[in-house]
Amino acid sequence: MRAVLYDMQIAEALVEINNESYKTSDERQAVYDAVFAKHNIVQAEYDSSLMWYGEHMDLYMRIYRMTLKNVEESLALIGDIKPNPLSGDVSAIDSVDVWIYSRHHTFRPEQGTLHMLTFDIAPQKPYSSGSSYVFGFSVWGVSPDLKQKPEIWLSAIQADTMITVRNEITGDGYYETVLKTVATKQVKRVYGYIMVNDTTSSFHRIYIDKINLMKYNYGSKALTAPQTDSIPPAVESITP
Repeated sequence: MRAVLYDMQIAEALVEINNESYKTSDERQAVYDAVFAKHNIVQAEYDSSLMWYGEHMDLYMRIYRMTLKNVEESLALIGDIKPNPLSGDVSAIDSVDVWIYSRHHTFRPEQGTLHMLTFDIAPQKPYSSGSSYVFGFSVWGVSPDLKQKPEIWLSAIQADTMITVRNEITGDGYYETVLKTVATKQVKRVYGYIMVNDTTSSFHRIYIDKINLMKYNYGSKALTAPQTDSIPPAVESITP
């Protein structure tokens, strides 16, 4: 699965960067089919595996981190490209955007039944104790006919504690998901995903844009400022 995910990331980046060269769904699907052929699998097997991993996200995230490491190692071999522009120490900085990935993403129905934009940010030095995180983005293309609404998952790891916030995308607009961590523990990692679980092909495309992940230090006044066009606060879960 790690090898397949690596090649799929390369394929998806190829399609995104060369959008004009892959205008039709058949042209894009040919790129993904080439990955399946390389690994001697078919689309249905890939979709089935993603569905299983969607129910075992902790395991998926472990594989994703290994895959991301492979991608960064490949980028480093190119030479001047820095795969992680915020890999330095920003633990003491307040009101800083720690997002290190592309600011936009497109979910396409031809890519299967389970679609995930996954991220995993592990700083060189842990983020400060009690820091909070606001995951924000704009979205459009969410059909009211979707039986399963796109899901947002945002988690943080503090020592032996994981804190998680989940929310749904109910329609087009701007969304913010807020996660507040325990005040006595430093934050080792912040990770999560946006997932579209579609079994009916009831959407054309869903566009995510202006993605950001703001880190606020404990007690930051910026976090308490009024937020507009945001989703209601989510239920938080803490796992020992």
